[in-house]
Formats: sequence, structure tokens, C-alpha cells
Amino acid sequence: MTLTADTLLAGPRGRRLCLEVLRLAPDGPEARDAAWAVSWAAQALDENPGTVVAIAGDASSFTEPEVSPAEAAAALARVAIPELTDALLFTALSLAVDHAAYWQPPSGEDVLAATEDLQPVLERVAAAVAGAPGTSWWGSGVERDTQAMVRWENSPASMEAPEELSARWRSEQVEEEVSFARQIDDVRLSGSWWSTPAFALPRSTRVRGTAGPVGLTLVEDSWGWTSARVRPLAAPDGEVIEIDGPEAWAALCRRHPFPVTASRRNVWGRTTGREGMWMQPDWAAVAGEAAGVHLSVSGYLATAGRVVGLGDLGASTVAGWGPDETFWFSPVEQSAPEQEWVRDGDTWNRV
Repeated sequence: MTLTADTLLAGPRGRRLCLEVLRLAPDGPEARDAAWAVSWAAQALDENPGTVVAIAGDASSFTEPEVSPAEAAAALARVAIPELTDALLFTALSLAVDHAAYWQPPSGEDVLAATEDLQPVLERVAAAVAGAPGTSWWGSGVERDTQAMVRWENSPASMEAPEELSARWRSEQVEEEVSFARQIDDVRLSGSWWSTPAFALPRSTRVRGTAGPVGLTLVEDSWGWTSARVRPLAAPDGEVIEIDGPEAWAALCRRHPFPVTASRRNVWGRTTGREGMWMQPDWAAVAGEAAGVHLSVSGYLATAGRVVGLGDLGASTVAGWGPDETFWFSPVEQSAPEQEWVRDGDTWNRV
């Protein structure tokens, strides 16, 4: 899927990226006013807004400002789109990814970004982002020649064959569905929220210059890791299924449907507001027809966290993936010595 303004505005993560671009504008009166307006407008829309704490003074006299989405939109409209450097775009992308959470209601910022009031403001940002040189690779397929796998904090790599991992994934998913089905009426019950293949499968992202693999930074709800081992991979031969948008995801779910209503109904219901049947791909079946499956950046921005309709099969969503991530169903070979990387602030550096 080619990255377009419509692509960005179609999905929750794409809209959040556009909002983050404006929030990264250089400091100034307009940027400060917009930051203030967005903060309070989002606070009012958040189902879990938290508590305002007064550090000094009389807290009892404080009244939270009431800022409407229309007022926040007006403040954002006065902010000039910042220079869309590669660094700024990647920072906005990483922020949009890090704030993804599919086991709870959407954040106030995500709700705000989906309002009609903000659409004209985000449209101009989306058009600029889609036309920026730094996003030219966001719609591309898997880049086989520069793949690398990330292992956080020296976590061990799985020694099982990918075929065994996929087969066990299916049996564990069946057991999980049966278990949750016994408690189907408990609306408080949480559950698995991801829709990925088996986590222990080899998975990788492309390497971009000296910054290393994008998988070091583009991590949903990251745990604040400060060290990682990076293993360059030789991508296996064979077809790689491309998920470049909701249509591709829907086609995969229809071709290999796996029901997950019992385990996902509460978590995906909270994050999307939808009730009904849920499906995801049967990854064990998908593994029988391809060497891997790749989620492009534009596919992620348009699809992650979005309700993807499947007709009589219900609906699905992409959750738990990273942009540009490939899960490999075939064995992979290490192509170069493993590297140690450490994080200094927001920057990863090779040791």
C-alpha cells in the first residue's frame, strides 16, 4: 500500500502520528498554547484520566480547564508544520507506536485525534507526511538484505524449530479459547490482546544505516530496555506475505480464520468499543504456505488497533506487532556476528 494522507487518517496509530508531528513543533507561543489545549481536551476524553496533583498552593481552589476538541483543533491549526526531517518523522512514529495499548480504552489523545474537529488539522499534516522523502520506505515490503533480530537485555533466543513453535501456538490457542469460554460472561476478565504469530519465532526488522534495526525503537508499549543484542539475519527463501493494510489483513483472516472471541472479547472490546465475534489468522496454517509475514509501516499505521470487518466471520484487528516487523516461519541463518547495543536517553548506540 502506498502511503497517502487517507492511509494515515484511517487508523488510530496514523492519526496519533500526525498529532505527534505537531506536538514536536519548535517551542513558541503557538506550540505552547496547543500543547496546553491538547492536554486538557484529551484529559476530558480519557476514561482513565488520572489525578491532578498540586505541588504547592491551595489545591482546593484549582478548577480543571474545560477545553473542547474544537478549541484544541483551533489551537493546533495555528501551529506551523515543523520541518519534516527524517529524525523528526522517526520520533513521531516511535511515539505513536509506544503509546499503543490494546487491553484498555483508547487514551484521551487517541480519542481526540479521532474527533471530527481535528480532521481538517490532521489532514494537512497527513498530506505533508505522505509526501516527505523520509517516509518513502514506509510502504515498502520486506527488505531481505538488511534484516536483524533484536534480543532484549540478553534474553535467550529460542532453540526450537519454527515449525514446532507454530504447531504449539495453535494447540495453546485452542486451550486458551476453551479456558476463557468457561468464563465468557465475566466482563471484568482480561486476556491475551495480541494477534501475532508465536512470539518465540524469529522476527526481524530492516537495518537503517548506523541507527541499527528499526526494531530497537519501534516497539509498542516498550518496557524501557536499555541494552539489546542485535543479530543480523540472512532471510530465508520463499514467499513473504505482505500486510500492507486492512484489506490484506482481512484476506488473511478469511483464508485462515481462527476464532478468538472468548479470549479477546473484553480486551479488544475495550480498545475498539465493538462487541461481537473476533477472528485472527491461524498462524499454523499460514506457516504452511509462506516463509514469513511482514507488516509494513504504512500497513501498521492504517491497520493497528482498527476494527477490520470480516463480514459473517465478525472482525479482527492488528495488535502487538511492530512496524516493519517480519515473523519467520522458516529457519533463519545468522549472517554476521551478533552486536551489543545500549540506549543513551532516546538513542541506541552500538558498543
